[in-house]
Amino acid sequence: MNINQIRQKFSQAITYNALFFAFSKGLSTSMTFLLFSKLSTQDFSIWANIYSAIFLMLLWLDFGFRKSIPRYSPEFAKNKACMKKFIRYVVSFQVAVLTVATPFFLIVAIYLTKRLGIVDKIGLFYLGGIMFITEGILSVLRLIYHSHFWQRQFNLQMTAIISIKASAIICFIFYTRNNFFLLRSIFFIEIIAGLIAIVISLIRLQSLYKDKSYPGDQQVNFRKTLHGFIKHSGIMWINNNLKSLTERNFMMLFLTQFLGPYAANLFKIANDGALLFYRTVKKTIGTTDTSLLAHVETLPDRKKVLPTAFKNLIKKISSLCIPLSGILLIVFSHFGHLFKNQFILNTFLLLTTLYLAESILSPYERILEVKQRYIMLAISYTPYIIMVLWLFFGLISSFGLFASLMVIHTFRITSYLIMILFVKYHYNNIAFPIKPFIKGVFFTLLVCLVASILLKAL
Repeated sequence: MNINQIRQKFSQAITYNALFFAFSKGLSTSMTFLLFSKLSTQDFSIWANIYSAIFLMLLWLDFGFRKSIPRYSPEFAKNKACMKKFIRYVVSFQVAVLTVATPFFLIVAIYLTKRLGIVDKIGLFYLGGIMFITEGILSVLRLIYHSHFWQRQFNLQMTAIISIKASAIICFIFYTRNNFFLLRSIFFIEIIAGLIAIVISLIRLQSLYKDKSYPGDQQVNFRKTLHGFIKHSGIMWINNNLKSLTERNFMMLFLTQFLGPYAANLFKIANDGALLFYRTVKKTIGTTDTSLLAHVETLPDRKKVLPTAFKNLIKKISSLCIPLSGILLIVFSHFGHLFKNQFILNTFLLLTTLYLAESILSPYERILEVKQRYIMLAISYTPYIIMVLWLFFGLISSFGLFASLMVIHTFRITSYLIMILFVKYHYNNIAFPIKPFIKGVFFTLLVCLVASILLKAL
C-alpha cells in the first residue's frame, strides 16, 4: 500500500465514521434525554450506572488494544497467514478475558445494589453482565475492521442493526408504564442486537482476509512482532486506564458514591451534551489517526512522508473542531437562556471547550505512541497522575463539582502541552499547520457573526 492509497482510505474512513457517529450519537442522546424525563431519579441512576460499569470495565480490560491493534495490524497484514493468526489470537484472548471478568462485574453489581438500596432490581445487573460480554467481543471486532480501514463495511452493518434496536427501545419508552419492565426490555434488546452484530462480523472476516490492498506475501517474524504488540499493548493499557479515571463512566460511578445520584445525574446530562461535540470529533477520527501513522511507518520513505501525514491529520481534526466551536459560541450567545439549570449550562460549556482543545492536540500524542516513545509519554502524564491522586484523596467534596472538573481538565491539557514540546524537539520536521488553522478560525467567526445577525433579526 502506497501513500496515495493510505490517504484515500484515511479520508474514506473518516467520512463513514462521521456519518455513522452523527446517526448513532443522535439516537443515543435522544434516548438518554427520553429516559431522564421518564424515569425516576433512582431508576435513571440504575440505568446510567450499569452502562457506566459495563463500558468502564471494558476500557480497563481492553489491554491497550484500542491503540495497539491499529498500530500493529499493518505489520501483521504483510502476510495473510500471520494476519489470520493474529486476529484469531486477539479475539480468543478477548473472549477468555470477558469470561473470567464477568463474575467480578457481578460482584461490583451486587455491591452497587446494596449501596443504592435496590436489591429487588439486581436482575438488571445480571442482564448487564451478558451485555458486558457481547459489547466486549463486538468492540475488538470493530477495532480489527477499523484498523484495516474497513469502516464503510462495518459501519453500514452497524447502522442497520442500531436503527432496528433504537426503534424498538423508543417504542418501549413511549408505551411502557412499568419502569423495571422498561429497563429490562432495553437490556434484552441491547444483548440481541450485539449478538447479531457479532455473528455477522465473524462471518465477514473471510472477506477482510481477501483484501488486495495488502500484498499478503511478505516475510513477517510473527513471534517478534507479537512480542512488540504485547509490549505496546501493556504501555497503552496503563495510558488508557489512567485517562479513564477522569472520564464519564468512572466519574458517573465516583460522583454517585461521593456526591449522590442527583449531582451525578446533572453531571451526566451536562457531560453527555459536551460529548455530543467531543465524540463528533473522536468517533469521526476513531482509530484512523493511529492507523494512518502506523501505515506510514510501514513505508520505506516514512521520514519524508510523516510530516505530510501529520499535517493532514491536524487539518482533518481542525476542520471538525473549529466549526463545532462556532456552534458552541452561538449556543452560548443566543440559547443559553433555554437552559433551566445554570450548573448544566456552565458545565456543558466548560467540558465542550476543553474536550475540543484536547482533540486538536491529540495528534502529538499519537506520534509519540506510534513511535513508541514511552519515557516521553510517562513524563507527559506526570501532572495528570498528580491530579488523579488529588481526586482520590476526596478533595472533590470540598472543592465542589464545577471547580473540580475545571482542575481535572486543566491538568489533562497540561499533559498535552508537554507532549508538544517533546515532538517539536525530537521531530523538528513535524509542524502544526498554522495558516490553515487561522483561516478556519477566521471563516468560522465570520459565519458566526452572520448567523448572530440573522438570529437577532428573527
